[in-house]
Amino acid sequence: MPNRMALALVPLLMTSAACAGTPAKIEQLAWLAGCWHLDGQPIGAGEQWSTPAGATLFGSSRSLRDGRTVGFEFMALRQHDDGRLVFTALPNGRNATDFTATRVDADGAVFENPTNDFPQRIHYQRLDNQRLHARIEIAHDNPQQAMDFPMHRMACQAPVAQG
Repeated sequence: MPNRMALALVPLLMTSAACAGTPAKIEQLAWLAGCWHLDGQPIGAGEQWSTPAGATLFGSSRSLRDGRTVGFEFMALRQHDDGRLVFTALPNGRNATDFTATRVDADGAVFENPTNDFPQRIHYQRLDNQRLHARIEIAHDNPQQAMDFPMHRMACQAPVAQG
């Protein structure tokens, strides 16, 4: 005779597996769209993300020092035909690296590529509608091999006409 407790758990386990196997949707990250200023850095340092369209969000980031750009990155979040949500990073415009979503919820996402040297994991966490925390790290959670990027939402600036 089957174990009644085991039979009672089957529907619960099936529901959990179905939820875990449901691919993340790019629309869950629509809150990322807009301009994000890197806390404590000069105006212009941070990230800018497009709104989702065509199963894609496009982003760019810029680091400044002494009034000059010292680093930049082009980024894309794409929903692949197989359902995977993939973050593609092109630091300084070179060598595209893909990171696959391992967790996406209403307020955050984690993308991983354990074969990349650094980073292997990228986190985005919405703290509220005005604050965002990004983190890049090594997959084995070594705090000495991690970088944090606290940001706050700001108005996207229109270009200033040169006269």
